[in-house]
Amino acid sequence: MHSTTSPPILCIFEDDRYPNFFPLSLARPVFELSIGTHTLKDRLVDEIDPQSVILLCRPYLAAVLAADEERRGGRPCAVNGAVPGEEILFLNGRLLAYGAELRDLLAGLAAGTVLRKKGTIVAARLSGERAISLAAHVGAMISDESVERAANEIKRIASLGDALDPNDRGDGDAARGRALAKWGTQNGVKLEESNVRLVSQCWQLIGENRACIDDDFQKSPLRGTSPETELFKGVELINENDIVIGSDVEVRSGTVLDASEGAIVVANGVRIEPNAIIYGPCAIGEGSIVRGGAKIGHGTTLGRQCRVGGEVEESIFFPFGNKQHDGFVGHSCAGSWVNIGAGSCTSDLKNNYGLVRSWTAGRMRDTGRRFLGATIGDHAKVAVNSRLDAGAVVGFNANVMTSGFAPKFVSSFTWRSEPEFVLCGLDDAIETARTMMDRRSVPFTEARAELFKAVFRLCRLAGGSL
Repeated sequence: MHSTTSPPILCIFEDDRYPNFFPLSLARPVFELSIGTHTLKDRLVDEIDPQSVILLCRPYLAAVLAADEERRGGRPCAVNGAVPGEEILFLNGRLLAYGAELRDLLAGLAAGTVLRKKGTIVAARLSGERAISLAAHVGAMISDESVERAANEIKRIASLGDALDPNDRGDGDAARGRALAKWGTQNGVKLEESNVRLVSQCWQLIGENRACIDDDFQKSPLRGTSPETELFKGVELINENDIVIGSDVEVRSGTVLDASEGAIVVANGVRIEPNAIIYGPCAIGEGSIVRGGAKIGHGTTLGRQCRVGGEVEESIFFPFGNKQHDGFVGHSCAGSWVNIGAGSCTSDLKNNYGLVRSWTAGRMRDTGRRFLGATIGDHAKVAVNSRLDAGAVVGFNANVMTSGFAPKFVSSFTWRSEPEFVLCGLDDAIETARTMMDRRSVPFTEARAELFKAVFRLCRLAGGSL
């Protein structure tokens, strides 16, 4: 996107819907959730191509986010930095746009205007004091105090259980709309309605992933197979025009890449072992390994440095995810540093073919989806031969060790085995994470230790409901 349609400074922000994405958003901003070949944030940055980027997130996430951005290289991003007085394009980090949707959105966004959707800020083009004021308004929604209030609200909702009124959704939407309207009046900013796509739950990532992969492929200039890649004898590429294979990739004999129903994007440094079958749309991130005989189904994203075997279908593995052995994962999201043991399976369809319910923000909710597997938080472990029910949620640093189906919700920092339910100590959790990350040559820094402590405190504040 050319600078004539967007200011040189882009500010991507979280809003107060982050609890809907727990446990995946406990240790990352919502805009860092994986989808397609990128994250929500990277899709926006790549399309707009600004001169500089400001990221606004919950304060306890800022240090690790800044370090991760620096370690990955690429375009510098200021995390929770001061907003300058010049014109800034603000975008909600939950914005998901296809094709020309983002270009059309910005073409109609006049200077001094805020786009909203049911009281939620979608986008804005502001400068001077108005830009600074909007950044402060957003900051109040994701401040440490607001995070504590959210944890307490989740505890309240969870404590009511079956006594909770199904229509009790708090005063969030109405209060959000009133606060934005008041801010607009005070700052003389025009508020306009928009009907853009904002993801609002984890399961939407799964539902949108197929379309995202194809959209990312269409927007990328890359095509074909890099000359630095080795395709062994017996590799079959079906619908080769919709397949991209990066440099230093090794695809072993007997592997089939079938892009008949969607694009396949294989990033640099990937290794695909013999007799794997990969169906598009599918994205395999940099440095990942697909084990021999694996079946990777439509709509799957493997983030960078994943190790995946067995059968996977319509699922998203965040970076550094591990499922090296046989077993099935379908219609699921697995966070970073997850380990799923041999023979473990996720159910993704109820026996009565009914709609799946899942735990989010303190309650079981109807997802509207007939196919839905598990949501597995960062650093969680699923032991060999474990089973996760349709719509199951496994929390941050949780451990599942069951011969039957695990509970639909396994809270963060717990060990769930039959019939025991044991709290996991913070020090043990940090040591295990340090060991695992050292094995992949990723430093476990003091900033990350502080992040673990902050997440642990939030989980306790929420009464074990995260």
